[in-house]
Amino acid sequence: MEISTLIPAYWLQQALNGLLLASFYVTLATAYALLQGITNRIIFSFGDFATYGSFAAVYAALWALLRGGEGFAVITAALVGSLVTAAALGRASHSLVFAPIMRAPSQAVMIASIGLSIILQELLRLQSGARDQWLSPLFGGGIGLVDGVFPVQIGYTQIAVLTVAALALTTLVLGMRYSAAGRFWRATAQNALLAQMSGVNIRSVFQWSFVVASVLASISGWIIAVAYGGVNFSMGLVLGFKAMFAAIIGGFGTISGAVAGGIFLAALETAWTASMPMAYRDVAVFGIIILILVLKPEGLLGSLYRRESES
Repeated sequence: MEISTLIPAYWLQQALNGLLLASFYVTLATAYALLQGITNRIIFSFGDFATYGSFAAVYAALWALLRGGEGFAVITAALVGSLVTAAALGRASHSLVFAPIMRAPSQAVMIASIGLSIILQELLRLQSGARDQWLSPLFGGGIGLVDGVFPVQIGYTQIAVLTVAALALTTLVLGMRYSAAGRFWRATAQNALLAQMSGVNIRSVFQWSFVVASVLASISGWIIAVAYGGVNFSMGLVLGFKAMFAAIIGGFGTISGAVAGGIFLAALETAWTASMPMAYRDVAVFGIIILILVLKPEGLLGSLYRRESES
């Protein structure tokens, strides 16, 4: 058994695992970045929106399985259930909680988002009986990439996840670059008051940004459900914190920064898990994040400037 043959195959498989993890972190980090960019505030609730999306995906998949669905039909039902649930939750949360206080000091928004997260967690705990929910793999097999002593393959579920995440991010990037809504978002991010004076309905921008961010969070929740199989009512806290830090270390309030931060965090976690004791993974990851923020506070792709809307 040649070590020189095993090592490249091993790291190729780890790279594929990292891509799957990156698809989760990037979509959730982008959800945070969408709201950070136009409010200059951190809203902690999207981790819990992702959790609700995960539970909805599991329930929708089980519903489809009980009706004889297989493979593509089941994974599509899970995606639709997740999207609808999180989008509705995001729309309701914006109208009832965040819209009335969006102009309040940042501490008020942050505290409200923490309170909302606690409420959402407790409601889900009561609904699920604090039990983990499990979903069996929806696809079997995959496409072999390397044969031999250490075979490497990419599973069909992994292909579906990467395809959906790539389509969602591509649609977002193209929409933000070329659509009127994207121009309004950039104008609001640069100077909300001037954008409003120029005729931009910034309340509408906040509203659709919240819904789109919730949809992105739902996709990350769907990825957790169909790719990893197990969901828990409390998982949104840690996952949300990691994704939020990914958005910050990439570059506060920028879409490209959220993508870079999500990929960086996934690569860091995967490399640590593949080569070091997993028990220390989170300690090491958060330690490295702190070090990056100390050495480069503006983030990996950020720049040291203040927006015109900042006071």
